[in-house]
Amino acid sequence: MRILTLVFFLSIPAALAWQSTVAPLAAEPFPEIQPFLAEYRLGWAEIEAARASASISYNGKTATLMSSGATTGFARTLYQLNASLDAAADRVTLQTIHSTQLEKYNTRTLSTRIEGKNGTLTSRREWISPGSKPSKWKPVKISPIRDLFAASLFIRSQSLAKGEKVRTLVFPGGSPFLVDIESLGPETISIANSPRKALRLDIKIQSVNTKKGNALEPHHKFRSGTLWLSNDSTRILLRAEVQVFVGYVFAELAAFHPLRSIAPQR
Repeated sequence: MRILTLVFFLSIPAALAWQSTVAPLAAEPFPEIQPFLAEYRLGWAEIEAARASASISYNGKTATLMSSGATTGFARTLYQLNASLDAAADRVTLQTIHSTQLEKYNTRTLSTRIEGKNGTLTSRREWISPGSKPSKWKPVKISPIRDLFAASLFIRSQSLAKGEKVRTLVFPGGSPFLVDIESLGPETISIANSPRKALRLDIKIQSVNTKKGNALEPHHKFRSGTLWLSNDSTRILLRAEVQVFVGYVFAELAAFHPLRSIAPQR
């Protein structure tokens, strides 16, 4: 018993050492994006399987995301999914205020709700179907952490000079993850058969096991990923490629529409 106790306490520093390397909460120095509406095509191995749209707008000190998507074409005959994500983040700190994600399948819907306050999160995740019982709100037992929307704004706000690395905690709704971003610098890619100046980011993801002292564990499905942001004042997502256990999935910008201009908050 004494040996087990000693091993436990000796393992604590190793398990927690990585937390001191997480990026600070400060959102800087890149200016916020202007309001926009964007449309994306999504799929697997360059075969389109879904379409999605996303818009960002501002109301006072709040940044708001409204997005939706659905499987299309032949893919929809095999797998029917309609999804939406509505979220709000503090416009200055880029911390989570709240988010609601719905994934609607044939017979039931997965609902994920997140509430944030000062870098801490609580969530409620439940399957909604006839006869189902509502689940309880649960705290996310690690902080500071952001939901997907706030995390994407935070990463975009960093300088992202070539070689710069950003490490941050992200909670998409099921469990927390440690996300490592490394800027590989500028390059030109083809979007809709047109060359676009882009900023290439390498992304790595590890699971955080809060039941084992916040130990890091490999993500079971995610292998690696690459993001390309437009290398201009908007820094909008141009393309994403994620290597998973069955190959790779992608999202690519299909259309971009600037909305009413609003002066930056910061």
